[in-house]
Amino acid sequence: MTRRKRSLPLAPGTRYTPAVLEGIADGERAALALSLAARTEAGAVSAAASALARAEALQAASVAAEPPDRPIACKAGCSTCCVSKVLVLAPEVLRIAAHLRATRSPAELAALAERVRAADEATRGLSRLDRAEAAVPCPLLDERGACSIHAVRPVVCAGWSSLDAAACERHFAAPASVATAPMHRPSYEVANAVLAGLGWAAKEQGLDAAPLELIAALRIALERPNAGERWLARLPVFAAARDAEWQEDRRREA
Repeated sequence: MTRRKRSLPLAPGTRYTPAVLEGIADGERAALALSLAARTEAGAVSAAASALARAEALQAASVAAEPPDRPIACKAGCSTCCVSKVLVLAPEVLRIAAHLRATRSPAELAALAERVRAADEATRGLSRLDRAEAAVPCPLLDERGACSIHAVRPVVCAGWSSLDAAACERHFAAPASVATAPMHRPSYEVANAVLAGLGWAAKEQGLDAAPLELIAALRIALERPNAGERWLARLPVFAAARDAEWQEDRRREA
């Protein structure tokens, strides 16, 4: 199958060149295809788990190879950025939904599903900037402001690595006029390379690999227990969660 290469990001002055990042993505594509080829929801969940574990390992390696000029500031309870739009792939959503069903009581799951629904209705279709300005917190935060699904969080969330918590607060207080906080760019880029590999692997299996807005996609997965079966059957179960802004950006690039 002919695969159109995705352009991957580049940080100046780093060993993680576009060629290296593409090599990471291609290696993950080959590895994750084995799980997705099973065409089971368990296989999709396994692929998402492997992608997150690989992203975390590569991030640790990137920090060791190219240490940031100050410690990474992200820590449990620091949720300033958790009003951002988060893009995920279907296997990640299926893994999060499976985790929630396995770890929440029926009452807790119902309450969470209601929070997800409310957050989706408040943010559906917003751009990245509008989403940040709306400041709707992620419904997956716990009462302490920590991520309640940290062990199964999206690769994009794992890849974010701010070097200045105060700068994060300044940005999200005025996202249209204040620059984003400095970050450890190699960590972010290797995580996105892994995510690209997961997307390529899904696409090669004929599965929908479009980026999805996390909250909209999670609402679908929680409200439709057969969402995984439908995705594996190549039905557009997550079509309503496809991120229009991402799609428009790709059209402009083309």
